Amino acid sequence: MSHEMLLPSPWQALPSRKGKWSRERQRTTITTPLFSRRLGGGKRSNRRRFLAAAEREFTPFEQEQRGRTSSSFVDSMNATNSSRGDKIVDISKNSSGRSSLTYAPEEGAHDEGDVNGLAFPERIYREAVGTNTSADEDILRFCEPVLRSDDSNASISSSSNNNNSARIIKRGKKLRVAVLLSGGVDSSVALSLLRAAGHECVAFYLQIWFQDDFRNFWDQCPWEEDVMVAKRVCERLRVPLRTVHFTDDYWNLVVKQSVEEIQRGKTPNPDILCNSRVKFGAFREWLDTNEEEIGTFDRIASGHYAALERKEDDETDVKLVASGDARKDQTYFLAHLSSWQLQKAMFPIGGISKPRIREIAENLSLVNADRKDSQGICFLGKVKFSEFIEEHLGTKPGEIREIESGQLLGTHKGFWFHTVGQRQGLKLDKRAHEGPWYVHSKDVEKNVVFISRAYHSEENERERDSFECEDLSWCRDSDADQLSRIERCKVRHGESYYRVLHVEPTTPNTAENQKLKIKIDGKDQGLAKGQYAVFYGGSECLGCGVIC
Repeated sequence: MSHEMLLPSPWQALPSRKGKWSRERQRTTITTPLFSRRLGGGKRSNRRRFLAAAEREFTPFEQEQRGRTSSSFVDSMNATNSSRGDKIVDISKNSSGRSSLTYAPEEGAHDEGDVNGLAFPERIYREAVGTNTSADEDILRFCEPVLRSDDSNASISSSSNNNNSARIIKRGKKLRVAVLLSGGVDSSVALSLLRAAGHECVAFYLQIWFQDDFRNFWDQCPWEEDVMVAKRVCERLRVPLRTVHFTDDYWNLVVKQSVEEIQRGKTPNPDILCNSRVKFGAFREWLDTNEEEIGTFDRIASGHYAALERKEDDETDVKLVASGDARKDQTYFLAHLSSWQLQKAMFPIGGISKPRIREIAENLSLVNADRKDSQGICFLGKVKFSEFIEEHLGTKPGEIREIESGQLLGTHKGFWFHTVGQRQGLKLDKRAHEGPWYVHSKDVEKNVVFISRAYHSEENERERDSFECEDLSWCRDSDADQLSRIERCKVRHGESYYRVLHVEPTTPNTAENQKLKIKIDGKDQGLAKGQYAVFYGGSECLGCGVIC
């Protein structure tokens, strides 16, 4: 069993970041030509400070203090890199009608000892042939410890049979990889490691935002900053970047269903659907459809905290394995991926801890090394979930009643703004109704939200150690005995698992929509219809079901 992440050849590296080197000024100047208009309002926001920092000039001393490229290295590379630069090579609509924007490194003449326009000693070039696509020794210097040896900060799960923190397939096998780049540090480091391992990479930014929903938030628009950062990262790593519009797919495959589920009183998870239906679904189909234009890709990589295991003799048999960093593990969001999707997937950072990720990004001078992680649903950015729901479902005033007595305690704007276990946002008169109050349940037909102060009482907790789930999805088609392998489950993203005490099918195995009854070893305080339950056997993620 091979644990899939990264395995480099002896000499691998990436090109230097874009920048003009002036001997007279002794400064590396980084510019951002993509967006020239003023961003944000009058007050200097954190976002504008971030953009200002991204465009500032660093002295060689500052670069060395931050682990950046030294002036001597830039000077030595100047002779081979001075005439190179990035340019927009394509703004077009492809065969599927989507518009896309492509950035790519300038092509240069390559001689026998030249890789991507950068001169190599002959002995290094011979070892790099077939595995190396570019060269920049400063990036190799920071990536190589991760690529070559154990990462002491990774906390790799012992059950994953992995003694190397970042490995991809086999030594000397060069892959063509479509890398999903979000503008965040995780996907940027994933791209860096793939390039350092010698794979041919093309970065893709999937545009899924909705203009109508952001019309009042243009000074905070998340996609603009994300695209700028993604472009800067690709300039640094000499990787072409394409932005592809998936707004319609995202609406039809993810958002529309999520809004409908919320309207029915359920609590869906759009991010799970986004991964299976868009990032590794519609996007993969788009790659296949446009193969003549963009070429064939061996893998689709992302910056998710997860790992894959493949059999040496059968690469179609793929296991989805929990990340070595339990706090950041994202297999919960990937559990809806099918075997067909996992066969082509790649998660380069799955064995690396978050602090190590930021350290690598800092050492590589990536502009987003200190950028905060995104929170909440990916397509909303800084728009509040309640505002998005109100935009699409409106308001429907109803009653808030105590579950035990039926007493009327207040009103709400619509039951879809509340979920089971919720404590904040009830807006009750605290002087008249001393809490704390929790959402106990909802009557969708009568538009009533029931709350309780005794939410954690023994009587109310009695039924919180079991649930039913439907719409089952399994990660491995070849595993005919999934139910017997279920040992643990998660009912939400996070570190916490429940031990599964009993699994009982409530429908025949031949039923089109098989259902399961799950009994767990704890009493969960927020089980709600529409949530995903994700099942594990050891560190392997087996699949998922929707709580019903």
